[in-house]
Amino acid sequence: MMSENPWRDIEPPSVASAVNARRVNASLPWDFFWARGADRSVLLTLSHDAESAPVTPLPNLRDIEVTLSPIGESGTRILALKLLDPAQQDIFLTLCLDIIEGSIQSKSEAEAVSRVLMRTWRWRHLLRGGGNTLLSPEEQKGLVGELFVLERLLLPQVGAAAAVNAWRGPLDAPKDFEVGRVAIEAKAHRGGATPFVAITSEDQLDETGVDALFLYVVDLNEVPEDASDGLTVSEVADRVYEHVFALDPGAAGNLESLFSAAGLRAEDDYSPYRWLEGPSHLYRVTEGFPRIARTELRSGVSHVRYSVSLPDCEPFIATESDLIEMLAHLGGHSAD
Repeated sequence: MMSENPWRDIEPPSVASAVNARRVNASLPWDFFWARGADRSVLLTLSHDAESAPVTPLPNLRDIEVTLSPIGESGTRILALKLLDPAQQDIFLTLCLDIIEGSIQSKSEAEAVSRVLMRTWRWRHLLRGGGNTLLSPEEQKGLVGELFVLERLLLPQVGAAAAVNAWRGPLDAPKDFEVGRVAIEAKAHRGGATPFVAITSEDQLDETGVDALFLYVVDLNEVPEDASDGLTVSEVADRVYEHVFALDPGAAGNLESLFSAAGLRAEDDYSPYRWLEGPSHLYRVTEGFPRIARTELRSGVSHVRYSVSLPDCEPFIATESDLIEMLAHLGGHSAD
């Protein structure tokens, strides 16, 4: 695979909306192109049939723009990665080569497009500072909590496609889950610890814009490395994936992209980190709930982090039936 600058000999086009491109390698099974824009920006593009287009959200990276073109006259679309910061061209090239390499073994064009997005999501995690390492114990614990919500609260009620589409946590959305106008924030708490959960922004427990907001809290304790009980984050993810795949293989592909966005890779070994599940509680966030909302902040105040006392949440305890009722009445199936 080419490692020198593949854009060096590509002249910028004279039309602002156009790009000049050169095929990466004619022997590759998929139509990848090195491209340059009129502003001298460099791109990697993948031309594909409209039927192979992704249905998942496109990755959002700080210095790389990911776009999907409308359907062209030939019935094709173009998935493009455009570098916004010229100083990052070396790392962008490394990303592009990794994406191309990762797609070669795809059995179909749709799978190749999906692999491109999964690799890009993984790079998003790395460029955010995740590093080429395992998720931290806190990240693992938080991910397990979100997967429990997906598996136990949403899959049985709204189906695979809607449940997976509702999972927004790996995409840095304000709420972990949004199904129609019902939102759920998931938190994992160490059982026996100080009875508080950390809230990482003023938006997480702000019910503005939704008709119902729930807080799900599960106790998770790390068990000793030599213990045989407990589950790893990979085992929970595999279990949820198999469940989703059995219901809807297409939704399982979307789920893989979300795993990548969360920084979870199939090849990573999490066997030293096992988690033992304790009690879980569901709360309804309504008027008087102990929380900070964006609308309550003074101008200039943002990125608020605070803790919520779980004993003070007891008056707001909810049941799974309460959530099911809200999903049924507020368009819980609208994400299908």
